[in-house]
Amino acid sequence: MVSFRTVRVVLLLVAFALPAGAARAAERNACGCTQTDSGNCICDKKARCGCPGQCEPQGCEAQREKAFQREVETETRKARDTDRQHAATKDEAAPRVTPAPAPAPARAAAMTPVQQKQLLHLLDLYLAAHPGARATSAGELRDQISPSPGRR
Repeated sequence: MVSFRTVRVVLLLVAFALPAGAARAAERNACGCTQTDSGNCICDKKARCGCPGQCEPQGCEAQREKAFQREVETETRKARDTDRQHAATKDEAAPRVTPAPAPAPARAAAMTPVQQKQLLHLLDLYLAAHPGARATSAGELRDQISPSPGRR
């Protein structure tokens, strides 16, 4: 049977044998950063982004926002190109007829299934980058995203 004194000696040896950095390494997140008690973030030189909502190197949020904006622009460009292709195909296939009067401005045109899929993809991207936005309505999201209140 192991005596109480032996256990104490072993625990003391283990406590003093561990370097001070080993305790701090346990507090590091997957990005390589440690949050101090005062709330400051200390990151290793090799720290990388990828821990949203946790302690990260500076510039990670801006980097994510730029990537999100690039993705939105890419998806918007794809949707615009798809609309142009559909319009060109319709113009070639349909005989020339007098155009119908424009619908009333208060009524929005129905979205095609492709446009609906692209909108869902864009919403998923936005909600992934802004998890707190899930509780807001579509109108509130539009107001938050648009640069000016009168934007259409």
